[in-house]
This record gives sequence, C-alpha cells and structure tokens, in this order.
Amino acid sequence: MKNWWRNPAIRISLLYLLISILWILFSDQLVGMLVSDPQQIIRLSTVKGWMFVIVTAGLLFALLRREFSIHQQHEREMEAIARLSTATRLALSLEELLPAILDEIIHFTSANTACVMLSDEDQGNFKVAISRGGAGDYTGLHVPLQSVSGAVLESGKSYLNNHAADDPILFRPKILGELKAVAIAPLFTPNHKLGVLVMIKNADIEASEFNLLNALADITASAIHRMILFGQSQQRVQQLSTLRSIDLAITSSLDLTATLNILVDEVLKLKGIAATSVLMPIKQTGLLHFRAGKGFSSDQIRQTVLSVNDFKVNNPFPSRFTLTIPDLQNTPTSPRYNLAVAEGFSIYHAVPLVSKDQMKGVLEVFQRDSDPMSQEMLDFLEALATQAAIAVDVATLIDDLQSSNQELTAAYDSTIEGWSRALDLRDKETEGHTQRVTEMALHLARMMGMSEEDLVHVYRGSLLHDIGKMGIPDSILLKPAPLSPEEAELMKMHPVYAYHLLKPIRFLHPALDIPYCHHERWDGTGYPRGLKGEHIPLAARIFAVVDVWDALISDRPYSPRWPKEEALKHIQENAGSYFDPEVVSTFARMLE
Repeated sequence: MKNWWRNPAIRISLLYLLISILWILFSDQLVGMLVSDPQQIIRLSTVKGWMFVIVTAGLLFALLRREFSIHQQHEREMEAIARLSTATRLALSLEELLPAILDEIIHFTSANTACVMLSDEDQGNFKVAISRGGAGDYTGLHVPLQSVSGAVLESGKSYLNNHAADDPILFRPKILGELKAVAIAPLFTPNHKLGVLVMIKNADIEASEFNLLNALADITASAIHRMILFGQSQQRVQQLSTLRSIDLAITSSLDLTATLNILVDEVLKLKGIAATSVLMPIKQTGLLHFRAGKGFSSDQIRQTVLSVNDFKVNNPFPSRFTLTIPDLQNTPTSPRYNLAVAEGFSIYHAVPLVSKDQMKGVLEVFQRDSDPMSQEMLDFLEALATQAAIAVDVATLIDDLQSSNQELTAAYDSTIEGWSRALDLRDKETEGHTQRVTEMALHLARMMGMSEEDLVHVYRGSLLHDIGKMGIPDSILLKPAPLSPEEAELMKMHPVYAYHLLKPIRFLHPALDIPYCHHERWDGTGYPRGLKGEHIPLAARIFAVVDVWDALISDRPYSPRWPKEEALKHIQENAGSYFDPEVVSTFARMLE
C-alpha cells in the first residue's frame, strides 16, 4: 500500500472530503453542536454538508479498499512468479520443473486441476506431459489438435470459458467429469510452439487468475524450451559418447563378441529401450542367429533362428531403413510375436547392419509400454547400426585373415616337417632323431620359461637343425666310419649352409638360431662363429643339450648307444664348457 497516493481517484476523493469539512467548519449558519468534551465545541453546518462528507468518506474508503485488493493481488502474482522463477532456476529436467509449475497454479488460483500439454509433432496431437489436482492423473493422455487447445496454440491467444460445458469443441475426457470453467494459455517462444497450460476449476475463473495463468505460461514456455534444448544437448553428448565407445571398440579390439557386447550395452543406455539383440548370418545361409543381447528375462531370444526374408517388408533387404512394428503383441505374423507376448514387449525395431551394400546382420530393439521413438532417435539407431556393421566387417575381415594365416602357417609347417623327414630318409642312421629332439627341445624350452610365441620358433628351428647337411656330399654324410680332419671341417660347414638356405625366407628368420648356432659351445670353442656364453642364443643352448643327449643314447655304426645314466653324467661334466650350466640343471630335472 506504499503507492496508494498515486491513484488519481483517491487523491480527488481526499480533496473533496477536505473541502467539505472546511466548508462545514467555517460556515456562518449553526445548525447544531457536537459535544465531545465540555471544553471543546465543534460547530456543525448544514445537514447537506454532513451528508456530502459521509458520501465522500464512503467513496474514499471504497477506493482505498479496492486499491488494497489490487495491491494484494499484485503481491500474490509477484510471489507466484518469484517462486516459479526459483523453481525454474533449480530444476534440471522437465520432470522436476513441470510439477512445480502446476503446484504454484493450484496454490494461487485454488484450481481443481492443472496440466501441461506438449505438442507431439511425430504423432500429430497433444500429449499431457503431467497433470495435478483432484480430477485424477491423466498424464500421457493424447488430445487431438482439432480442439480448443490446438486453436489456442495456433493463434497464440489464451482461452477463458466459465461455461465450459457449452463449448462443443472443448476436449472433455471422461476422467475430468463435468467441467465448469476452463482457462488455456499457449506455451510458445518466438520460433517454437511448445504446447498449452490448462487450468480447470469448479467455480468461475476470475480475471486476475486468468492473468496470472498467462504470466506463468510465459515463464513456463521459456523454461520448457530451455529444458528441451538442454535435454537435446545431453542426448547428443550421449550419442557422441556412444559412437565414440563403439569406435574405440572397433579400433582397440579384434574380438567381434566383445564389440557386439559393447554395442548392446550402449543401446540399452538410450531412453525407453528395454532390450536389444544382434542377429548375424552364419556362412551366408540366409538364416540369422543370435550373437549378442541384453535386457531379456528368458533364454527364448537365444533359441530363435530367423530368416532374412522375415525383414523384407517394403524395401529390398539389405536396406538402410528401419523396420518398425508399433504394436508387436497384436502382430501375430511377426516372427517376434511369441517373444513379445512372453517378455511384454510392445514396440519393435529391426535395424539392418549394412556395410558396402552387404547385409552383415540385424540390430533388434524392443520397447515395453513406451512411446514410439522420435525420428531423431531412429536416425541415431541407424548411425549406430552403421558403426556396428563396420565393426562386424572389420572383425570378419580379421577373422578371415587370421584363418588364412593359420592355413598358410600350417602349410609352411607341413613343408618344414616334410623337409625334416626327407633329411631323416637321406641319413638313415639318424631316422627319427629329428622328431625326438624337437619334442624334447620344446619341453625343455618351456621349463626354461620361454613364451609360447618363442616355442613356435624352437619347433621350426629344431625340425630344420640339420637342413645344412643338404650341402654335404653323401660320401661324407653317410660314411660309416669316423671322418678325416678334412671331412670333419667340411661337415662343420653345415650350419653355414643352413644359414644361407633359410636366410632368404623371412618367415623362418626367428627360427635360424638353432640351425645356425646349435654347435656353438659355452666356452667359445664351438663353430661356426665361436660364440661364447650368453652370446649364444638360448634356443641354440637348449637344443645343443638335447641333440647330444639323443646322439649318445642312440645306436650308431661307429658308436653304440650309452646308458642314460652315463649320458647324463657326460653332459653334466661338460656343463660350463660345452653346455650352459643352467640349461643342464633344468635338463636333469626334466629327466627326473
């Protein structure tokens, strides 16, 4: 009431009242006296003067009362706006914001029901985002655009009707019962028509309440628009994060199963999705099998085998269009009908995984009691499917390469084994020697702590340890007597021959240590290079022990076999001179 003096009507009334009192007090005609104290006498003028004073005072009182009521209403409006402004600042989502808005409307207008209806462009109607009040909760109700609410949103003009039952186009769901008064305010920003704010009351809606609704609608529209933009930003950040996660899975892992599990994990994070699975063909048979999935309560999804033809609806498959079944439980022709009934799924999407115009599989998405996906979300699912198709393509390519590499490696190893058998056949005295020392060398190398990768090279080097003897004449190689010094020197060339034979083959480079160095000695007196100690490759040091062992315990024309105890004693006596002491010690434990 601090600004009541600024009202012109009050100021004029006060002026008239003052003039009337002065006229009565200073008039010459005395019509009576009013005694309030024996010492004080107030003179009264005409009766008309007093009547004028009374009327003027009543008018002034009415004006002051009206000014107080307007001021009180203004304060209520300001309080509502202030509280709503605070709520919009603190809210981080529509789920927090909208209840606060409706609570303020009901609190300050004594409305029976209030609701926010947002425009759904994909469905072509309004959807009640939230309702509050005593008429019941009709959140989720769809309202046609061909209604009063649609006209309000289209025109931007608010609607007030205190005789709502007489309006034929007013949408009245049964849950609301009989409507007395309805007020509808549009929610829009300069470039976006968001929806309407509705207030329902069993008594007349006063003009002040209608004005308050419009004021709150402006604040609400701005806040909703801000929340929608914030939600879209968060959604896009999540989408980018999802695409990034799948990109990392593609680049960091060659395991297709791990990549597909990451895909289904990321899809399940999207709002409204209850379950998802990935189907892939096996050997291009036209049948799709389960490869990954989450969100299902039973194993039925794993047992189904679908045909690619099940997904040929309007467009030839593979295509870049999502197949959507909006009411899966009432679509018995769908191959996923039984699954929908068992799991309670209502909406189904099948997104093809297409790469290089070839179908790599299908991404299935299931929803339970949820609204249909927006076109933006479907576009994002197709983007995810494209990334997944690339992952499948890469993983398949890697698998094919690995399979080809394994086949090629097996072919190489078969060739190497053939070479070793050919050498054994050439030198019948050592027949079976290569296979025995290879097996023993692998066992000893494993006990020495060599990795499985290095054991592959030990295997190949052991098979080829005498490949250099292909360059030794039969007269020397097959001589049934001790060799002459000249012949022995020529025989010592076979490691060199092995090196020159195998060096051009890059595949066998890691296996060269044994053919080239297995005659080197720990003390440096070996051949062909006179390597000493740990300068001799470990594989060659290991093989030297098992090679001598097998030679000692095998029959030769010029040297009968030794008892195993004496052979082991001989090897142990030469530890530190011919052989690596640590290898000899491990070899002795191995024989035990």
